Amino acid sequence: MKIIESFKKWVAGKRQKPMSTVIRRSLYVSFAIHGLLLLGAAVFVISHIFYNRESTFVGQPPPMKSYEPRKLEFKVKVSKQQRSSSRPSMSPRMVSTKMTSQLALPEIKMDPKVVKTSFQPKFKAFSGTGLGSGLGTGYGLSGFGTGVSAFDFFGIRGRGDKIAILVDVSVSMIEEREGGIRGYQRVKDRINKVIDALSEAAMFNVIVFADAASAYEKQMVVANDDYKTKAKLFLRVFNTEGNYGLTSGNLSPSATGVSAVGGTTRLDLALTAAFEQGADTILIISDGLPQVKKGVTAAMAQARAAEVQRWTQANQGAMAAYEAAAASYQPPQSVSERVWIPEQPAVPARPPSPAPKVTSLKEGQAPPQGDPGSPGRAAIPAHWEVRTHTVGPAAPARPAPPPMADPGFWTLSDFVQHLKILHESLYVKKGKKLPVIHAIGYCIDKEGDAFLKQLAEIYKGRYRKVARID
Repeated sequence: MKIIESFKKWVAGKRQKPMSTVIRRSLYVSFAIHGLLLLGAAVFVISHIFYNRESTFVGQPPPMKSYEPRKLEFKVKVSKQQRSSSRPSMSPRMVSTKMTSQLALPEIKMDPKVVKTSFQPKFKAFSGTGLGSGLGTGYGLSGFGTGVSAFDFFGIRGRGDKIAILVDVSVSMIEEREGGIRGYQRVKDRINKVIDALSEAAMFNVIVFADAASAYEKQMVVANDDYKTKAKLFLRVFNTEGNYGLTSGNLSPSATGVSAVGGTTRLDLALTAAFEQGADTILIISDGLPQVKKGVTAAMAQARAAEVQRWTQANQGAMAAYEAAAASYQPPQSVSERVWIPEQPAVPARPPSPAPKVTSLKEGQAPPQGDPGSPGRAAIPAHWEVRTHTVGPAAPARPAPPPMADPGFWTLSDFVQHLKILHESLYVKKGKKLPVIHAIGYCIDKEGDAFLKQLAEIYKGRYRKVARID
């Protein structure tokens, strides 16, 4: 109770004092309290820093290793980068301290030769990096034309770099069932379109075959306008009026591969030329099965010699009789006699006539010829003539051994074996792939159809049978 009364007195006393004095004293007290708090905090922080330091450990730095620069490897990398770059490579230069008039150059003994070519490359502008990559690979691996061209060969579409077009020009290609000469002209027109569509980045050649074979050029040529025009002119003359088939050409059988000694539809010669020229795409159009005669092999010759020796031993008596008859043989004697020739009437002149229309020609058969006519002949009266003839026995016939067995014709296996040998000798050593063969059977028979179809399948190509071209 006393405490309460004292507090009331204190409060009453305070109320009696002026308000300004109370506020001033309260501020003093507040400042004093805050100052003490700040001082205490400062003392705490300083003591914490001095008496609670963290322990730190300083280790020795790792030893420094020095490496010898790999100068040779760096030089090789720089050299490779320069070769792959389009910038000219750096090469050391020789500097002379003398005047050019004081330098003696060695004499060069050679005749200057002027290299002429009709090739005029045409470059078209492309956006982006097309022009850079095109020029970089356009003149690389094997001269001009390492680009790729698209083609449409009677409905067979594809792409190729070195394209060989093999065209059958046999007289059977102008038979009436195939449209005759006009029908074959439509075939040539379609081939001309294939030639026109070739890109100038590619290379090509045209090879014709029948009883023989001829190539437009000995090597692949660039598919520019000039060479395309000449190739179409080369193809134009075949199977035209008075020029049917092909009996001689500028291609001969290869010494490598399966032996061949003749025949008709000589596709073997055309394929051999395409392989020798490095074609990667081969286009064939033909109407029949190739008839390529096989040559006599060494084994066949040895067997033949043994057979003749056995026959000679078995026919010694017949050979002795022949030799005796030949020794005593007297050739026939010439005898002249007088012969009466009766009167012969006059023969009127006969005008020439044109050749009959070609309907169905076969391989090896000459085209029909027109009647050249005759000037006529006057009447011949009866008269005597002296004529000579021979009188006497015929010469004795020499016994002959049995004929040699016919080697026959190439089969599909012979073609594959022949091309395999050419591929190994002409492509494998250069790292080239096996060429692709596409084929068109134009009004083709059953045997030829099966042959070309299997040939295209073996060489990863496509085959299409065309009945007629309108």
